[in-house]
Amino acid sequence: MNAHRSFLKSAGLSLAVIFLGGFTPEPAVNTKLRTTAGVTPATGDVAPGRLFARDVREGIGPGRVSVSNPTAPQPLAAPIAPETRRSKHTVLHVAPGSAATQLELPITAPEDAWVMLIPKGNDAKVGEDALRDVAMFDPRGVRADVRAARDGSAQLGADEDRLKAEGVTRPISMLRMSRDMGRGLYKLQVGPKAAKVGLAIEIREPSSSTELAITASAMQLSPDAEGYVTVALQSDGVLEKVNVEASLLNPRYERVRTVPVVKVGKEYRVMVSRAMTDRDEPGTWMVEVHATGLAGGQPFDRLEQTAFGFVVPTARIASVGRERLVRDASGRVAALEVDVVVESQGLDRYEVTGTLVATDKKGVERTVAEAQVTDQLGSGSHVLTLRFDAGHAGLSRLGGSYALRGLQLYSLGTNTLYHRLNRGLEVRFPAVRVDELAAPEMTPAIEMMLNAGAFNVTE
Repeated sequence: MNAHRSFLKSAGLSLAVIFLGGFTPEPAVNTKLRTTAGVTPATGDVAPGRLFARDVREGIGPGRVSVSNPTAPQPLAAPIAPETRRSKHTVLHVAPGSAATQLELPITAPEDAWVMLIPKGNDAKVGEDALRDVAMFDPRGVRADVRAARDGSAQLGADEDRLKAEGVTRPISMLRMSRDMGRGLYKLQVGPKAAKVGLAIEIREPSSSTELAITASAMQLSPDAEGYVTVALQSDGVLEKVNVEASLLNPRYERVRTVPVVKVGKEYRVMVSRAMTDRDEPGTWMVEVHATGLAGGQPFDRLEQTAFGFVVPTARIASVGRERLVRDASGRVAALEVDVVVESQGLDRYEVTGTLVATDKKGVERTVAEAQVTDQLGSGSHVLTLRFDAGHAGLSRLGGSYALRGLQLYSLGTNTLYHRLNRGLEVRFPAVRVDELAAPEMTPAIEMMLNAGAFNVTE
């Protein structure tokens, strides 16, 4: 990533020098700046909360660089949105060094269900001995692990009879349940050897109607910005005595703290923003949600995790606008420009990027060019101008009123996204015909793309 950006900076430096003079701006459609204050985030947007005064001192040399690149006229991709994670499983743990114990395994749909026993540690022989010290009984008290292990082996293609005839015995680890074993609480007896080693017990119930679904409110959170994970439970049976708990795992996958959960209507919200501060390290964090209760009178247990990015932002996009066409001495449009005002509270090298789109005859927005501008900025308000080469836009032969999409602000000092506006505050440039656009400089890369038909508009 850094090597790629360094190349673009070097390549763009000559372009930036060429762009400095000889052009005449044309009156813009909108000469006013559109502020980002109070804007409701759209799908996939990232909005920073409070800004923090933190300087980046290394690897952020001075010098403004502006780059424009052509793109193949593909339909504008849908914005990336937080994924909904769905679960019909849970994981129970016996910590290493524990005493012998008995666990209750709630199984609501034994048909096609699996129970997987995973010893802790890396010693295979010790793990096998531990598994031989475990027994499982169905809700009627009948031992069920031997039969379930045989069914599991058959499902996985192993011939247990042949192995037994050859004198090979394997410990029980993959247990496949069946309908006639019955719903309810299974008993798992963990002997002293197994408890000393420790176990993870994973229960999967693909045929169950009881499902946990969790969705982060945004793909990235920051201190003092409202952020939460929505928790939804559904089942064919009536849900009762529901309890939802959540915890945070840091970028090293260490469990660090619990997170408050509040009920909103029929849903629950894990209030992540209330549990994190600017003292927490930036990176990818996990939220683990654990839900228990009764579904149709049967105990259930569900567990799921989802990830989100966490940053401590020092800058944001404050406003966007003053879009304009820039003409050369012959009167042709040489560039499309738009000003982006960046508010910063820390020294860093910031990068603003954006995508220019045209609308085809069917009303589909297609990407035609990309631009980026980077500079070392200190505290204060700064204007960075995105400049799209008109010749790059014209390669697709799509004219009209171009629009700005995918506007983003990065910190190059921390390699972190701070702000993303997928709709670009609906910036739209004055309409222009293709024959008004100046021809692009023919580089080897552009010639290669032309020869490959990359700029042909396809269905």
